[in-house]
Amino acid sequence: MPKTLMTPTGSTTASNIPVLGFVYEFGVSVPKNTQQAIDYYQQACALGGDYGCYNAGYFYQYGVGVPQDNVRAGQLLAKINAADIDIETAKSLGHTIYEAKAKAETDAEMRAPILKYVSRYLNTADAETRRIFSRLGLSKSDTLRLAKRWAQQGDPKVNFYVGHFYNFGYSSIKEKDIEAMRWFRRAAEGGEADSQNLLGLAYREGRWGVDVAAQDAVTWFERAAQQGNKDAMINLGEMYYTGEEIDGDYDKARTLFTQAYDKGVSRAAKYLAWIYYNGQGVTSDCQKAWEYRDRGRTDETKASYTAHCVNDKREREENRQTLPSLVLKNESTFLGGNGGALKCENHFIVDTNKLAEVANLRVVVTLRNREGASGQYTLAFAPFGMNTMNETLYGREYSSFRSAELVPQKTKDFCQPGDVTFQIDSATARINGQEKELLATGIIKPYVKNAG
Repeated sequence: MPKTLMTPTGSTTASNIPVLGFVYEFGVSVPKNTQQAIDYYQQACALGGDYGCYNAGYFYQYGVGVPQDNVRAGQLLAKINAADIDIETAKSLGHTIYEAKAKAETDAEMRAPILKYVSRYLNTADAETRRIFSRLGLSKSDTLRLAKRWAQQGDPKVNFYVGHFYNFGYSSIKEKDIEAMRWFRRAAEGGEADSQNLLGLAYREGRWGVDVAAQDAVTWFERAAQQGNKDAMINLGEMYYTGEEIDGDYDKARTLFTQAYDKGVSRAAKYLAWIYYNGQGVTSDCQKAWEYRDRGRTDETKASYTAHCVNDKREREENRQTLPSLVLKNESTFLGGNGGALKCENHFIVDTNKLAEVANLRVVVTLRNREGASGQYTLAFAPFGMNTMNETLYGREYSSFRSAELVPQKTKDFCQPGDVTFQIDSATARINGQEKELLATGIIKPYVKNAG
């Protein structure tokens, strides 16, 4: 018989004993020993039926490492504490999962589907479901332990699930998202598309222990999109459409949005509607814009929308030969940000005075505070000024003649509202399809309070 597991205080704990069962079941730092594993699981089962019963019964029910013995399996399963769970649901789930686990002993391709199946329940589990899975030996910590063991075989999809489990709180470690990133990177480097998309998001937004790196984001999104990952398609398309992190490219954006739309991504329709409404990289097509916009909308008619579109198109054409005037303003300061990693974010806005496409706007500014500290930053703005709909891509009210940008600050130097001034050092943009130096043409200036 195995030794009794003792806690630091010297008492036997049913919740800890199955860990030793797992250690011997999979040979973690000890020789693999099925009988030792069964003994530990049985010992836990005997202490109230909350743990170990299903783990022990599994070996006998499917003949894993011991002769198949359905009678003994039934005896162990009958010891499960059923006082606060639906035992029939538990048996049904247990049969499905453990039958698959038995097959996974020799078929590694079964492992990722098992983890996916279990996670569907655990990620949104109520209290009773959590108890059921705990009785099955598949609590969140148990499932993470199993996934990490299987991940040692190098399966990229299993590595993805390990990262996914850290993300969803299957472990109590403090830096769970950074640990998740380590596993996602392993999976991504092995070609797993969901992980590649997640790395793209991490580099785009500067989270999970990495700094913002737009080109790295593009690289990972591209790798995932080439494998048909629809989330990567829309994420990369957004980068090319907004032109905030990288130079905008409407043709690439439209191709990616179309691919995502064909895969059922409703978000892509919103971008395609704007592209055809505004004529971004294509000839403005109000009928086609309506076809994309109409998905799920009931707040307007085709006639009113297309009439608005035609009027905006006409006014854009009338303004094509004249340049707009742009005004840049340090609107406000948001304290904190990015989960506490930032001290503040300076909120800049830029306004235009007429209907005209302003895209790829890059403004280099120098910020100064009263103590004499200064810093230079490049502001990148999403396209604006192309219509009079006065709404965001998602229908929220917002001026069509305005765009906004945040400047993340890791120190407090420029975090005091009213204590910071700025000057424009340089500015470029694509105005009505033509590249312009904005200071040379005199069409951008800083906002001056009370200036007519």
